[in-house]
Amino acid sequence: MSKHPIDSTLSRRSVLQLFLSAGLGLSLAACGGGSDEPEQDQAAAPLRTQADAAVDSGLVGVALGQVTDKSFTVAVAGKRRLGEGAPVAPQDRFAIGSNTKAMTCAAIVALADLGGPALSLTLPQAFTEWAGDIHPDLAQVTLADLLHHRGGLPAFNGSGPEEDAFIAAVQADPRPLPETMEGRRAYFARWLLAQPPVEGIVPGRDFHYSNAGYVLAAAIVEAHTGKAFETLFDEVLAQPLALQGAWRSPVPSPTDLLWGHEGAAGALAVVEATEEDIATKDWLDIMAPDGHWACTGAAYAQWLRWHVLALRGQLTPLPQTYVNDLRTVSDGHYTWGWEATATPGRKLLTHTGHVPGFMAEVVVDRAGEFAAFGLSNTGYVAEDGTSWVLKRIDQAMAEVLKRQSIAL
Repeated sequence: MSKHPIDSTLSRRSVLQLFLSAGLGLSLAACGGGSDEPEQDQAAAPLRTQADAAVDSGLVGVALGQVTDKSFTVAVAGKRRLGEGAPVAPQDRFAIGSNTKAMTCAAIVALADLGGPALSLTLPQAFTEWAGDIHPDLAQVTLADLLHHRGGLPAFNGSGPEEDAFIAAVQADPRPLPETMEGRRAYFARWLLAQPPVEGIVPGRDFHYSNAGYVLAAAIVEAHTGKAFETLFDEVLAQPLALQGAWRSPVPSPTDLLWGHEGAAGALAVVEATEEDIATKDWLDIMAPDGHWACTGAAYAQWLRWHVLALRGQLTPLPQTYVNDLRTVSDGHYTWGWEATATPGRKLLTHTGHVPGFMAEVVVDRAGEFAAFGLSNTGYVAEDGTSWVLKRIDQAMAEVLKRQSIAL
């Protein structure tokens, strides 16, 4: 479906290692300004400096942000597109890749709390009309398992053979193909669930990162509500949390303002639609719940601020089941779109996102002291899984937190 690796597992020097190696301070000072203008200026200055430095180091454009319970601060720098003069503007929307997954999870958990599909729903219960077509090894997989990457499904990250196998099946199907997003997701779900699970993985037990699991989760929601996932996402998450953003196709459009760029350091190229991308766009777009949200730096900061407030014990529009699990998740585990990890001084939630031409990095303190993030319209993952782009973003975030005396 796409020749670009999307959200592949990155064996790289992680953001946490970079933070720790930066020699951060031993205490936590206020990071972000509240309503006092001098504090806002104090918080914004290092962000602006590091955003500029990240662009000087090779990123085309960047948005850096830091968040506390009182406020958030965001700085942008760089260009919308190489070879053109237009600068990145605060209102430009960056694709956040797999950092979308936490939003998808929050929406589905909220829907379950409102009487929607139960998180314990198994695949045969979810797709009763064709339950007999589901591979028997997948029969006990639940909706929650899909969101926790325990469904035993292939990755569908653009680097394996499963995309080609699916497109070949579509092209060989003599029947009329579905013409709606919901119909295509149901078609994909039925095809995928007839396949055996990933070799060596026990469905419902073993972790195996899969974008496809999030497409299936959206298909379950659509099958049981009769509404498009995107509509429900807006109703139960975007509106209550006042999140400003939009679903963005991974196939670029000539009307795009902010363009993605992919490549090795010093060898970037603008990501433009190929004939293959255009031919498979309808099927690429069904993957939206796993990583196709785009938003401004300020909107992403607002999303994270709800987490900071909730983790501090304040009442927020975030679903309580989701919040409780983020508080209690064990280190080294993945829950609701977040990876839980620990440093000597902090318990953190982190995630990385990548779609062609864009990358995102986020870290949230599980005690609700702060959050920090970096978004860029630059992307790259080497064959060995490393990324010079994420290294640049990590360095900028680490320096910002260091200057705010945030110890990890």
